[in-house]
Amino acid sequence: MNTLGIIIIIAMAAEFILNLVVNFLNLMNSSKPVPEELNDIFDLDEYNKSQQYTRHKTFLELITGSFMLMVTWVFWLTGGFNYLDLFLRDITTQPILLGLIYCLSLLIASTLISLPFNIFSTFVTEQKFGFNQTTIKTFIGDQIKSLLLTIVLVGLLLSIVLVIFEYSSYAWLVCWLAVTIFTISITFIAPAWIMPLFNKFIPLEKSELRTKIEDYAAKVNFKFKNIFIIDGSKRSSHSNAFFTG
Repeated sequence: MNTLGIIIIIAMAAEFILNLVVNFLNLMNSSKPVPEELNDIFDLDEYNKSQQYTRHKTFLELITGSFMLMVTWVFWLTGGFNYLDLFLRDITTQPILLGLIYCLSLLIASTLISLPFNIFSTFVTEQKFGFNQTTIKTFIGDQIKSLLLTIVLVGLLLSIVLVIFEYSSYAWLVCWLAVTIFTISITFIAPAWIMPLFNKFIPLEKSELRTKIEDYAAKVNFKFKNIFIIDGSKRSSHSNAFFTG
């Protein structure tokens, strides 16, 4: 293995260890009891349940991360990346198309390998703590739509990057500009075109709640076009709200 390969492996290990330390510190602090001053605010049973949930989620993330890291290392050290390249060169040798197929193949493989962990997280961990509302049909639909969207969006961005590196003399600068524009564009595209593929958006009718939201938004000078009710509870009972655009 060359020096660059060793540096990359060390960097991957360092990132994993850093995340491990951060999660450990988070667990250590989350196990502290509720201060007496807050006993009348926090329900102790719910607080203990939240601690257990955090531990379960953290351990699952640790197992998932460890497994994916080991798979990556084994695939690398056994020459898997090179074998994949040689295999795809029998299909095409056009640099841009080859790079696109190569990266998307790795993306799809990574998604499929991590799928069992996503299933366990949704139907075991979330179910155990009473949060899961996802049906098998919804889960399968989400996975298919997410994979197709990822292929389209990542494929589009990757194609742009590969073309830039193939033909531009200032590839890094131009790529930075392209990725920045792409990322900002997604911020505007997602609420209108992507999110509705997964959830229903129903405009909030005139009501006391809408009036209060509008009054507060005006008070803090926050401009908005509309307020929607989203059927997020069909997947999880976690409380949630967001603004975007």
